[in-house]
Amino acid sequence: MELALNIVLLILVFALGVTIGSFLNVVIYRLPQKLNFVSGRSFCPHCNHQLSALDLVPVLSYLGLGRKCRYCKEPISPRYMVVEALTGVLALVSYLAFLPPVGFLLEGGLESLYTGTAVEVGLMAAWLPFALPAFSGAIIAAVMAFFVLCLLVVVTYIDADTMEIPNSLSLWLAALGLLSFAFGPTAALPWYDHLIGAVCVSVPMCILAFALVGSFGLGDVKLMAAAGLVLGWQLTLVATFIAVLVGGAWGIFLLATRRKGRKDHFAFGPALCAGIAASLFAGHPLITWYLGFF
Repeated sequence: MELALNIVLLILVFALGVTIGSFLNVVIYRLPQKLNFVSGRSFCPHCNHQLSALDLVPVLSYLGLGRKCRYCKEPISPRYMVVEALTGVLALVSYLAFLPPVGFLLEGGLESLYTGTAVEVGLMAAWLPFALPAFSGAIIAAVMAFFVLCLLVVVTYIDADTMEIPNSLSLWLAALGLLSFAFGPTAALPWYDHLIGAVCVSVPMCILAFALVGSFGLGDVKLMAAAGLVLGWQLTLVATFIAVLVGGAWGIFLLATRRKGRKDHFAFGPALCAGIAASLFAGHPLITWYLGFF
């Protein structure tokens, strides 16, 4: 019974994630074009035909339509399905990080949220945790982590397409950072850790952006300032280190495949987003692992 309920919960979380991923696709497409992404019917980018509900079922519509528009038969980019599936996976990761049946980022484990017997704790893990007040802090942490990841997905694809990071996305991330002072996955950090995180990487990046033209864009600087508010200074440094590794590897790949020349620029935002996401969930274990060498 417990296993079945947990499986149902995970399926529901994934379904919610892919549904939100469908909305993220709308934001990724419309925000750079300054189109309204809150209201208005979805349409085919090729023929501009309004899409019906059957055309908009996340993942399944893409597969069911044979990867082509129902109306003009133009190919549908696989990106739409990838974003939806990725967002579903990120919803699962956020859920499993802070809530039963795993809660791998809960300090002290599930027992730290509820001091009952082992049997009682097991029952709480089996039945709808969002209905139990004892889980409210973990729920907030999971939701905020997921919101951060959603913003990072949008930043990744928009920056890859346009080489720009809209200020509005960094502002939303900064707003989550301010909430992180009291709520969310990094709420246990002192307030000054968040403030130091906002400047410890963004300020050096800003200096480099003006000193070495083409080194960083100001969008990257703003993104790291906002992310620093969320992560605190230690995780921000970890995020930057991971981003440098990811960005370097991607740059080498582009050069090796001759997709870019040595003087060409490529979007660094996706690497920064990968570093921020990885640090949010694995930053502290990585720090512990690294310090174990000394």
